[in-house]
Amino acid sequence: MRFYRDRFAFVALVTFLLVGANVPAAPPRPPGPMNPESIVQPFIITFDRHEVQVIALLANHPVYDAIEVMVTRRTGRPPLLRAIITQLDGVQIDFINDEEMARERAAVLTNRRTLYRPMQYEEGERNGLPTMRLRFTSHEGERILLSFEAFSPPTPEQGGFINPGNHSEDSSLPMMWANTSAFAHPSSQVTVDGISYQLRPAPQPGALLFIYSEDFLIGVIREGELGLWLAWAPKRVAVGERWLYWDNLRNLHQYEIIGMEGDVLTLHKTTTSSFLAEEILTVQRVEGKFLLRSVRNTGRLGRRQDVPPASQGFTLRMSTEEGFSLSTDEHENLVTGSASWKVSGNTTTRMLHPMDPPWTQSRTVRASVTRYGPWHRTENTVGEH
Repeated sequence: MRFYRDRFAFVALVTFLLVGANVPAAPPRPPGPMNPESIVQPFIITFDRHEVQVIALLANHPVYDAIEVMVTRRTGRPPLLRAIITQLDGVQIDFINDEEMARERAAVLTNRRTLYRPMQYEEGERNGLPTMRLRFTSHEGERILLSFEAFSPPTPEQGGFINPGNHSEDSSLPMMWANTSAFAHPSSQVTVDGISYQLRPAPQPGALLFIYSEDFLIGVIREGELGLWLAWAPKRVAVGERWLYWDNLRNLHQYEIIGMEGDVLTLHKTTTSSFLAEEILTVQRVEGKFLLRSVRNTGRLGRRQDVPPASQGFTLRMSTEEGFSLSTDEHENLVTGSASWKVSGNTTTRMLHPMDPPWTQSRTVRASVTRYGPWHRTENTVGEH
């Protein structure tokens, strides 16, 4: 927390030096329209690389369909953990062992309940196969225990592109890839308040549908909202120039031009947010307007100077007005569909209509930006609203 405050004080000083003393501590009420060009990436995107992900598919719980945990190891610190309880109706509740990240996610992802929870996590091996144990408290105060032992070694054949079913169907368009996975040994179990619940049978004879994955990639376009206050805009469009915004959580967002080729700009977007990661954008300048062509979320947090290689990350491409695709790392075009956009007054809305694979078709994305002078309100919805 102290680091976060020091970081905020530093970026506040930088903005003060760039734009003077008139930057508000928090955005005031929206003023009237103004004309300078601005660039705002309208999609709320997250991307994570988890060393481990484990999900238990329950067979007989009256409310819960699945319980899972995603694990990100951190040098010199305990791992970052995000546990998820999925109800039978597809609604998901997040539990995170990082208080600042839980607070920010709850504020931005307004249609998804997010709670801070301390957790007990252990991982190891038995007979050369991975084991895992997780304990935490649910949103209902229940004592949750996941105890996993692999049935066989994790393999690429049991991993790959993942169909989420109806999980979070009305609040996210996810793309998940497991590089290796393994099913659970029958000794594995899930208990809620000390009561053991049955697990579904796996396709592998004798194993349970309690899945352990390594090198787990998850990129998601999410439902939520964010306010941005334009604090600085360049007087000319040139490499090295940048736009600076404060968001309603007092994080700084910087869009720096790092490349120009004809009417196409490449921008490096960084933030001081605890969960909104670095992005590489390409935009096309047409008749004085900036049209978004691609977004690559690298998953890296904090201010970065270097730019990772082109294939690394979760990439949304809109190379034409009619189509879009989602890719991660070298796995290209895992999700495809049509795209459209419209302008109504001071609101610009981009729409993604997924078509393939079929499970994506109910997850239409609408990303709008409404502008009142320097104030920009970004709102994303997913599903049949």
